[in-house]
Amino acid sequence: MASFATRLVERREVAVGTMAFAFERPPDFQFAAGQYIVLVLPDPPYVDSKGDRRTFSIASPPQNSGRMEIATRMTGSALKRSLAEVPLGTRVELSGPSGSFTLHADGSVPSVFIAGGIGITPFRSMTLDAIARGLPHRIQLIYSNRKPESAAFHVDFRKLSRGHPALTYIPTMTEAESSGIPWNGERRMVTGDFLREYVGDLGKPIFYIAGPPGLVTGLTKAVIEAGVDPDRVRSEEFEGYP
Repeated sequence: MASFATRLVERREVAVGTMAFAFERPPDFQFAAGQYIVLVLPDPPYVDSKGDRRTFSIASPPQNSGRMEIATRMTGSALKRSLAEVPLGTRVELSGPSGSFTLHADGSVPSVFIAGGIGITPFRSMTLDAIARGLPHRIQLIYSNRKPESAAFHVDFRKLSRGHPALTYIPTMTEAESSGIPWNGERRMVTGDFLREYVGDLGKPIFYIAGPPGLVTGLTKAVIEAGVDPDRVRSEEFEGYP
């Protein structure tokens, strides 16, 4: 993988316990929506056994030429604490891009994106890219979280779906009853019945699943048991939450 030097230019909270970090995008860094990078923070103020590097999906679209964004749960690891506290302008290194978790080429074949928690990041890049390029793909985005306040980019996706008929946004909050935010939407876990209700013919789309390993395993099993051809299921696990 190619290596690049860049700088941290912005950080912001995008959900309770989740932060987005923006970096200057090197002029010669090219990537496809859905790919990931390896980020290295030299001489971090905090260190632990996991070291000074982590893998992150790119959350911004390729059309953002001046900057590149990632987002992560702030789990208390040394690297994440360091990113949250170092001064803006701090030098970082990245290598990549890597990964083949990208949107299929045939615009006549619909897509179903299923995200759990911070697994939303590659789908944000892919959705914004599809909109920016005017792709004909019909996208259904199913986003599962425990509570609305923990759903990164939820408000953004709700606004996007209102302005783009090809995008259908289906959030579900499985522990909404314990939230401090009123929730009148879907609360069920994503199951075969859930998918048949919202997607309809499960034989037509290509399914993309991203999130923590346990969730990805469970959702992949549910999708296949619902009758989806395994060759039409693509997944990406988000390791290393701590």
